[in-house]
Amino acid sequence: MRCLRGSGCGLRADSVAQARAVDNSPFANVAFAFCESYCGVPLSAAIDVRTLELICAAAEEGSISRAAGRLHLALAAASRRIAKFEAKSGVRLFERHARGVRPTPAGRVLLARMQLVLGGVDGLADTIEDLRNGVAEHLLLAACDAAITQFLPRVLRDFLAESPRVRVVIEERRSNDIIRAVVERQRSLGIVWGDVELRGLVVTPFARDELVLVVPRSHALARRRSVRFIEALAQDFVCLEMESPIYLWLQREASKLNRTLRARIQVSSFDALCRMVESGLGVGVVPRLAVLAFQSSMAIAVVELREPWINRNLALVHRGLDELAPIERRFVAFCGNTRQ
Repeated sequence: MRCLRGSGCGLRADSVAQARAVDNSPFANVAFAFCESYCGVPLSAAIDVRTLELICAAAEEGSISRAAGRLHLALAAASRRIAKFEAKSGVRLFERHARGVRPTPAGRVLLARMQLVLGGVDGLADTIEDLRNGVAEHLLLAACDAAITQFLPRVLRDFLAESPRVRVVIEERRSNDIIRAVVERQRSLGIVWGDVELRGLVVTPFARDELVLVVPRSHALARRRSVRFIEALAQDFVCLEMESPIYLWLQREASKLNRTLRARIQVSSFDALCRMVESGLGVGVVPRLAVLAFQSSMAIAVVELREPWINRNLALVHRGLDELAPIERRFVAFCGNTRQ
């Protein structure tokens, strides 16, 4: 990552205002504050980005000397930068020992914040480059894996055909984590499974999928077109993680039947789940569209579940249209008009 002041980017106060209109994320706002200090806009707290880079590098390397070499600084100059930061902040960042340095507890807290700030500066540099290259707007989406693998490619293809000067960034997260990020204003838009607790967020229906049973191709149930869930519960299951909406859903439905879901193995992705099933380690329940990506390349079979609860909805969530950027409002409207 380059230092914006040393890069000679020539960003002026009016350019900062333009960039802020494009990227209004919290981290970007911190980065804009740094850039404003470089561009002559008044800023009360003058924190040197190069010093933040040095501190993070020292923590990663476990050595100020190696960090200085990595950033092409003299060791004496690097040591002065860190000492000056510690003196101004009143926080001791590192414990010195014979083999180098390690962060203090307070230093670890600050390091986490510094990494976020530096990530924001990187994002600012990308935003500036986009502005120069004609990209007018940024759309940041936090989405669960099912939305990313099954629906977003087609949705974004059609949306970007209408809005070609948009850069899209997608973050894959679990639905509960997305809800928390939107509620806590870390993100503006998210795509989640509709069966999670939505915590008062505004919801736009996004897509619908169907849960199916996946079994090894040689399994007795593979010869059946459909089964009831209670029949499947006689088998060991390969499941997603305990916090996943599908796992919680299956646990709830098993409890209604006074049965136990025997989760023999738990994994973090549909790909891993299907591979475990293929190996004969159990059966699994996954969205139909997710298993289509693996069915042709794995020795697995798909069996329908004859249950009223197999249809699941994906939802686009946000805090309210008045809190969204124009590009975000357009995306919400587009999804509302073209539900999958």
